[in-house]
Amino acid sequence: MTRGGGKRAAIGAALLIIALAAVAALASVDTGNNSPSLAAAQGTTTDYDDDNDGLIDVTTLAQLNAIRHDSNGNGDATHADYASAFPNRDTNAATRMGCPSGTCTGYELRADLDFDTDDDGDVDSSDSPSFTNWSPLGAPYTAPYTAEFKGNNYTISNLTMTGGNNSLFRFGLFGTLGTGGLITGVGLVDANINVPATGQQQSGTSRAGALVGYNQGTVRSSYSTGSVSFAVPSNSIFELGGLVGANVGGTIAASWSSASVSLNGTRLYSGGLAGTFYTGTVIASYASGPVSSNGSTTAQAGGLLGGIGNSASASVSSSYARGAVTSIAGSAAGRIAGGLIAENHSTDAFSVSDSYWDVGTTGVADDAGNAAPEGVSTSDLQSLSSYTGIFANWNANVNGQTGADDPWEFGQAMQYPRLKFGFDADGQVAQGSLAMGTPGTNNDNPVVGQTARVCLLAGPTQWAAGTGGATYQPWQWYRSTDGASWGSPITKTGPTYDYTPVAGDVGNYLRACVDVVSSA
Repeated sequence: MTRGGGKRAAIGAALLIIALAAVAALASVDTGNNSPSLAAAQGTTTDYDDDNDGLIDVTTLAQLNAIRHDSNGNGDATHADYASAFPNRDTNAATRMGCPSGTCTGYELRADLDFDTDDDGDVDSSDSPSFTNWSPLGAPYTAPYTAEFKGNNYTISNLTMTGGNNSLFRFGLFGTLGTGGLITGVGLVDANINVPATGQQQSGTSRAGALVGYNQGTVRSSYSTGSVSFAVPSNSIFELGGLVGANVGGTIAASWSSASVSLNGTRLYSGGLAGTFYTGTVIASYASGPVSSNGSTTAQAGGLLGGIGNSASASVSSSYARGAVTSIAGSAAGRIAGGLIAENHSTDAFSVSDSYWDVGTTGVADDAGNAAPEGVSTSDLQSLSSYTGIFANWNANVNGQTGADDPWEFGQAMQYPRLKFGFDADGQVAQGSLAMGTPGTNNDNPVVGQTARVCLLAGPTQWAAGTGGATYQPWQWYRSTDGASWGSPITKTGPTYDYTPVAGDVGNYLRACVDVVSSA
């Protein structure tokens, strides 16, 4: 299967204002004594919790796959695949996996992972290991994932699902995130969740999202790019979202999706962030990808949420949507498109506060069914630079601890608000500039000695500076104490685009500027 996006997409010949930017703090992973061969030679067990935080380190696709055998995250799995992925592990209850006192509470990424292991643009049998059709972690009903999965702001690229079967009703990296489960700081890049009708169940309700199919836990500071697309069998109900399929008692906080979401079938509910919302909370989140539903009976499509389910007690706050929304159905009554939410079916407590959709970009002038309070113009969403006006209540508490977390970066004119709490590589950048800092923090403080790297985005495809046929002027880096006044450049890096922060950068903001002169 070919990776979405195309690495040679034409940008255009004129000066291009580019939506940018992934900021990666590149630092080597301290693997400690995580060398199985060395450990075996020394006759010792391998420590898989190198930082002693109770989370088992995941550095390979095989280890990611093995998590399915340990849904409670305690490291006590006995399956052969688990033993192979974590060789020479300590199974003693008091010292298991190297976790303090043998108490493991989940897993954490310690490296970027890519399902396209040979980097040929295809996820196929030539990759090693090969996962051409990912089976979700967290079994749909028998073993939902109930532990912590900490991304540490690493990414998982090219996750691919290309087929279904009669037992899979929940699709995504995780099928079901159970009550008490926690996913933080995970970035899914170029996910390809694309399942045809053939082989799927022929009746019932299925849920699919790039990260989680069915969420009863908490998803925070995470994102998805790529596509989530299903052709649904007749008589089936599907709830499809860019990040989460269905939220049932769970929380989605400080997270976003730019994934394209499309459904074709009978009774459909699709949303840019989540397909349906039954109970729970969405806070300080957004969706920017296109959403479409094409159903013979019902086609509900919402820029943020596909719909609010029956008997829902839920809330949406400090969030927005701006992706194009399309609903196509056999009858006019079945066509329901909402800029923020397609339709509210709930007769119980449900609230939407301080949340908006872009009327111009979504193509929706008024939300269906009075599901959301207000559509605004593009300029309304791009004109403010602080927690004022329509954003006055956006300084939200997103981590459940005391106090507001200042999750948003408003940038300058012509920029949409973007998240700085954890990830946000989808922010719009005005005049080729980038406000940047260290991913994983809720401020923009650079870290001395870690390399800040800037990449350009052309549509969904990331182009490193100096490649792809474009001609670039030298990068110019600026420092600011307040994120508003930038002064003179602190360095020009010539044809390269890396900059290593120094002591004088700590506590300040950094920004890189570049002009695109021409492109092939």
